[in-house]
Amino acid sequence: MSSFPHDPRNMTDKNKTPFYQKPEWADVVPLPQDDGPNPLVPIAYSPEYSKTMGYFRAITKNEEISERALELTQIAIELSPANYTIWHYRQKLLKALDKDIEEELDWIEIMADEHPKSYQIWHHRQTMIEHYSVKFFQGLPEHYQEAFSTTASLLTRTPTIPYEQLPRSTQEFIYGIVQRELEATAVAFLTDSKNYHAWSYRQWVLRHFGAGSWWEEEFDYIDELLTMDIRNNSAWNERFYAVTNGPQGLSDEVIEREISYAKNKIERTPNNESPWSYLSGILKKAKVPYSDIKPFCEGLLSLPRANFSPYLHSALLDIYEEEAKALKTVESVNKAKEEAIILAERLDTIRVKYWNWRKDRLKEIELVDE
Repeated sequence: MSSFPHDPRNMTDKNKTPFYQKPEWADVVPLPQDDGPNPLVPIAYSPEYSKTMGYFRAITKNEEISERALELTQIAIELSPANYTIWHYRQKLLKALDKDIEEELDWIEIMADEHPKSYQIWHHRQTMIEHYSVKFFQGLPEHYQEAFSTTASLLTRTPTIPYEQLPRSTQEFIYGIVQRELEATAVAFLTDSKNYHAWSYRQWVLRHFGAGSWWEEEFDYIDELLTMDIRNNSAWNERFYAVTNGPQGLSDEVIEREISYAKNKIERTPNNESPWSYLSGILKKAKVPYSDIKPFCEGLLSLPRANFSPYLHSALLDIYEEEAKALKTVESVNKAKEEAIILAERLDTIRVKYWNWRKDRLKEIELVDE
């Protein structure tokens, strides 16, 4: 059970004494909300929320830094988790009072379980971890501080000192933080694998702490997700993020590995748009000519289930159009035109105007005499 004075899982407990009836709040005069003399559409707040916010306005007006103010922010947030002003004041209080981050994380997890898609909750977690890690970095020798400060990790993406060269105890400490935070997002994905704010936070954690082994481990985690659901667009996006932002860089080895990975997934589900988009993104990012996958794409035509894939024929159209622009022959233009017709008339008729436009655009190619 939570050690916090007001557990959101027990909000229906009518036997609790409201905070404003306690003696320690007797000196506070709540400030009512001022909507002006003639509000057009006043919001029908609950009496409990209106009273709580009256006290909140009073303590913020006086810029009160106290335990009771911190408790009040928790009560107010549990009534309105989307109110960013309350979250911001709570962060100010937590830092000023130098509160235990472990307790705060326990409460955040309760709140995230109740409101998994709340941006404010995930941003609050990030703010707390950032504050905690900066305090830790300040205790390191100066050259380590520079390598692992927030500014360094955000601007350079990778630290100036290899993670392996840090003291063993420092490595273990940082690794422990990273694993705990990544696990928090993994728990959120169990109920919603496409939780945007959880994914954004996960990416922040990866880059914030530098070039540790968690970057390579991220590929194993993503592979697990794609094994469970090969159409998980969020997992594909995360893989692209890890490839293009990780410390390993886009080496020839990495590019070859990722192209092979995408091809393997395409062969399994040729009608799945996700691996096609991923493959296209890798080729563009690595500046690899689209024509390099021509043998692969043409080979898929022999598979009945692949032959009906609009994504395969769209890729072939792109490849053949590039060839037509280079060769400028009737044959090369006709190959591209055939793919546009297949897409417009059979496989992607909802976008018939687009594919017809692609077909008409081929007329602009100036043909050479054969």
